[in-house]
Amino acid sequence: MSEETVNPSGAADVGAEASAISDLSGRISSWRDFSDRVSAAMAMVAAEPGPMTLSDRDFAHWPLGQREVVEAFQQWVLGSAREIRCHVLAASYDSFVRVHPRWVNWRKLWAHRVPCHQSPEELALSVPTLLVLHDRLALRVLEPLVGRGLWTRDPAVIGDWLGEVDVILQRSHDALPPTTLGL
Repeated sequence: MSEETVNPSGAADVGAEASAISDLSGRISSWRDFSDRVSAAMAMVAAEPGPMTLSDRDFAHWPLGQREVVEAFQQWVLGSAREIRCHVLAASYDSFVRVHPRWVNWRKLWAHRVPCHQSPEELALSVPTLLVLHDRLALRVLEPLVGRGLWTRDPAVIGDWLGEVDVILQRSHDALPPTTLGL
């Protein structure tokens, strides 16, 4: 007997749908898991370049300074069209240069492709921890103390998360200049 004959109510279809949903999203269990997923996402976007958005209060837990991540950014920028950008939003860049010097040095040549923005002070606590490979994948930390969160491939969820960042980006200002002018 087939599953449909045994269960004419469509429960088999519900199981298939649940399986498809689980293929679209999942959990992030810790900061280490998040960091590993960011590295994997960067490898993916290096192979198939597309627009990206990175958002965090300070990027302290991100692997941006790791050699393989910087190399993935380099492959991304060389393999993508000139109009493709990676927008970076932070509440503060105070410790960014110290924590991610390799990435900051790499960005000096590519600041026109990787604009950095700082949120207004009143929105600093609203800046989500989020990496979005537009239309493909998003990672979001929902519990910043322990690094727990979600990943998704669901276009509707990705769009909602990007909308949250866009609201803050519209009120943000340029930050992290690629060069330091001085006397």
